[in-house]
Amino acid sequence: MNTATTPVLIVGGGPVGLALAIELGWRGVACTLIEQGDGRITMPKMNEVNTRTMEFCRRWGIADEVRNCPFPQDYAMDVVAVTRLGAHELGRVERPARRHQRPGVHSPENLQVCPQHWFDPILAARVRSFAKVRLLYGHKLNAYEVLNGGIRADITDAATGAHLSLDARYLVGCDGAGSSVRHAAGIRMVGRDTLSNSMHLFFRAPGLLDAMGVKTGTFFTLVDDQGLWGNLRIIDPAQDLWRLLFDVQEDFDTRNVDREAWLRRAIARPVSVEWTHTSHWTRRGVVADRLSNGPVFIAGDAAHQVSPTGALGMNTGIADAVDLGWKLAAVISGWGGSHLLDTYDEERRPAGARNVRMATEYYEGQAQFDEGLDAITADSIKGEDARRRIGPQVMAHVSRVFRTLGLQIGYRYEGSSICVGDGSPVPSDDPGEYLPIARPGARAPHVALNDGRSTLDLFGEGFVLLRLGAGAPDGQVLVEAAAARGVPLELASLAEPEVLRIYERALVLVRPDGHVAWRGDQLPDNCLALIDTLRGAAIKT
Repeated sequence: MNTATTPVLIVGGGPVGLALAIELGWRGVACTLIEQGDGRITMPKMNEVNTRTMEFCRRWGIADEVRNCPFPQDYAMDVVAVTRLGAHELGRVERPARRHQRPGVHSPENLQVCPQHWFDPILAARVRSFAKVRLLYGHKLNAYEVLNGGIRADITDAATGAHLSLDARYLVGCDGAGSSVRHAAGIRMVGRDTLSNSMHLFFRAPGLLDAMGVKTGTFFTLVDDQGLWGNLRIIDPAQDLWRLLFDVQEDFDTRNVDREAWLRRAIARPVSVEWTHTSHWTRRGVVADRLSNGPVFIAGDAAHQVSPTGALGMNTGIADAVDLGWKLAAVISGWGGSHLLDTYDEERRPAGARNVRMATEYYEGQAQFDEGLDAITADSIKGEDARRRIGPQVMAHVSRVFRTLGLQIGYRYEGSSICVGDGSPVPSDDPGEYLPIARPGARAPHVALNDGRSTLDLFGEGFVLLRLGAGAPDGQVLVEAAAARGVPLELASLAEPEVLRIYERALVLVRPDGHVAWRGDQLPDNCLALIDTLRGAAIKT
């Protein structure tokens, strides 16, 4: 059996594996992605592409495709709380249809509804656009062994049954919660292994909202006399595809689920539906105890399993892919230092834990609506009083779950060994509100430039040294230091006062992933030492 070679082998062709293949391919690094399935998605596990992920899609040149996915442009994105669909509305958070969305002050992009059965093919098409990237569906990883200088993988081609041998310098497991790569690497998961046992019921119901006399909405939280027990979400309005989510007991007989009974609990009047898919899954709040073992790395659900409350799971994994991608590319290209890949765990494990913690808190916050609910569904004065009292409480919770910009773009790599602190005070970490700050470790803030671009459009391919204001030092010594180490670094001089106001220093050095690495009003005395620190060639003491 002949053995093929590749710099990076990615196992798992979901959104995270595809994103990593894009990040590497976009940087000119060859890789091979294998996925045991055929790439078709029948039950989308994710629906929302958050603001930070959209910024990455902007970098990769696919943001317009995500924005223009088949979800209708004029469909309102309202989030609504109801006792049952078509019964009593407890409150509504109005969110505009995408046709009326405009970027906010903190990003050139907005969160987009683009379920996985549309999002994955967009990613896959971009993967196929790179000549150095191989995307192999119907290929399963059987086992791997760690060799000097990398790994050797045994792979089966499902179409032929043939075994393939593949040598790779690095292996990345993006193969989900049950990751075989993680298990073989001896990496453990720690945290809350079972938050709940949950069900997804997918069905088609033409004209459901009109039949129920309900104003358009995308997400309907369900609250009855037992509390907040589930939600209804429109997946594909053109195909009238809905998903009902709810928790069940551990010993629930999932083989004989009474779908009609659950539907009656969720919808006020009888309606004929076409059932399409059913899935039973475990909601968890866990993080890996490490994200690598030698040349083996894990990302996405293999590294952290996040309650879907807050739509953080897939988006956390995409950020993993970007962080790991630029570091793999740097090492393979020769300028990344010997400690650079160690910082993947150092930076992304705390970020994953942060999102796990917040998503778990959001989920468990649903249990607070378990008192005084006995009359909430009643068509009576007592029922009206209950809804008037409980509705604002429910909406405060719902609004919090859907107001997560601080989580989406406000994560910071505090104390990272490849970011040089500037002594500025540590700001608060508010999951709901984003504070634009260029403190080292933070995402470099968006500022709209006079030429129509965003500051974010300057970042990505290599390091960028921003020269801000008329009196900024020329930065040439740092450029020469980077060149001496083979580190890609460009200068960008910006005159807009707003950039200097938000970035706060005359010189700001931004990493390839768009996070601030260093800032100051003057260059350091030893620019070569700074470059060595930022490329992971020096251990921070």
